[in-house]
Amino acid sequence: MTAYGQPYEPDQPNATGQAPAADRKRSVSAGQILGGLLFVLTIVFILENSRKVKVRLIGPEVEAPLYVTIIVAAVLGALIASLLRYRRHRNHPKR
Repeated sequence: MTAYGQPYEPDQPNATGQAPAADRKRSVSAGQILGGLLFVLTIVFILENSRKVKVRLIGPEVEAPLYVTIIVAAVLGALIASLLRYRRHRNHPKR
């Protein structure tokens, strides 16, 4: 706490003794690095494979660019992973 009439200095530690939020560094996890690498590899794979392919799922056969099928598969995979993570978190909130 500063004396009366003195300007407030935000560089001082707060009441808990921690440095201000601006001084703390954000760390990057290994999962975030791996996710970023997989994202870049997916983009390169999409750019390299742009020809049209025939896709069939249960019903009609559709001709679409390969990158569209890759994007749809990636989005569906991410959705399934997030649903499984949500289910696990809901059943075991301590994790």
